[in-house]
Amino acid sequence: MSTTTLEEKLADVRGRIDRLQAREQAGGDAERARIRQRLDVLQQDEASLRATAGRAPDEVEQKLGHLTTRLEVAERSLEADLADDWPTFAAAVEAELHSWDTYLERLQTSAVEKAWKARAQAEAAIGDVRSRRIAVDERLARARDVAGNATEDARQRVTAARDELERKADELSATFNGNGHEA
Repeated sequence: MSTTTLEEKLADVRGRIDRLQAREQAGGDAERARIRQRLDVLQQDEASLRATAGRAPDEVEQKLGHLTTRLEVAERSLEADLADDWPTFAAAVEAELHSWDTYLERLQTSAVEKAWKARAQAEAAIGDVRSRRIAVDERLARARDVAGNATEDARQRVTAARDELERKADELSATFNGNGHEA
């Protein structure tokens, strides 16, 4: 990857993070806290990517792919957090889950390259995050079955499952990369 191309991609990532940050003020206290958590992780990942570019250029494409996919998850999650009604919320959560699928597929591909023991650990951790992703989908489906226009309680249960998914994904990132919140 040429430096110019990398710099353009990093500028795009920075712009997307800045747009998320600008939208942070649109939500209530709970939404702002969730957005702030995501932004912290994304900013750490961006800093790690920039550091990697200087010392391990062969890892840059993989880390950039992980970061851009995690950024997409954050963007979809923000849409769900700021949704005013159940149908918009449910559609945004579905889009978020698709982004999680892409993120986990990227991690799975990266795990294949690891040594046997590290690969087994990474795959187990990825499996745990996948189970959390499935739990979100199941809660969303149950809420839809109960009522076409689900209650605030159902939304809170889905959001709690989304929070647990994100927490597990943050743990996976730390475990997978051996430091901080790199994804």
